[in-house]
Amino acid sequence: MASRFLVLFAREPRRQALDKGLAGEAGEGLFTAFADGWIDAARRSGAQVVVATPAVDRTAWRRRLPSEELRFLEQRGKSFGERLEDTARQAADLGGHAILVGGDVAPSPSILAEAFELLEGGADAVIAPARDGGVSLVALRREDLDLLGSVALRRTDVFSRLSRRLSVRGRQIGLVAAATDVDGRRRLRSLLRSLPAALRNTARKALSLAPTGFREPRSLSLRPERARPRSLRGPPRAA
Repeated sequence: MASRFLVLFAREPRRQALDKGLAGEAGEGLFTAFADGWIDAARRSGAQVVVATPAVDRTAWRRRLPSEELRFLEQRGKSFGERLEDTARQAADLGGHAILVGGDVAPSPSILAEAFELLEGGADAVIAPARDGGVSLVALRREDLDLLGSVALRRTDVFSRLSRRLSVRGRQIGLVAAATDVDGRRRLRSLLRSLPAALRNTARKALSLAPTGFREPRSLSLRPERARPRSLRGPPRAA
């Protein structure tokens, strides 16, 4: 029985591309490549991939990722936070350790491996901060999943608020390196140099197409709460 799960929380690639102003086959190909990259990262870490997506997107995902090894969860809820919390609760029912990552986050085998190591080493939560103040990868204990219900898109204080609320509860928080998510064309362009060659070529093709009218969010740096990777915060649990 699997004890590690990577939950890819995402719309299907075409819808993701439209949301990010990267419409067209190249945009779809980019987010499909991101998913493939996370599947490879999960395989290296001995984790099973679970795709959490709205019911209407499942067929499109099946076309893009035909592997029979994939499992699916349905995103349910009216708000982003409700869908995130519900997905995390479904993932917790699978047993073992479940890590959630956004489908617009550039894949990183090293970050994923470190996140699982921190969880298995005793961390109560693991977070990868996004460079705009959000969170791009997260894993929480079942009793803390209620904190995800208030997470909202485009907020720049998600990382700081989540970290603070976990610390108040006395949780040990493992931080991994900031993971880059693609909020739009500007962010993708800044990410080019750090992408593997195959992904870099796909990203350039997506950027070569005319914008779709999507208005990109302003780029923001992390809040002062930024911490070094692998640090653990919060008092130790009582014996």
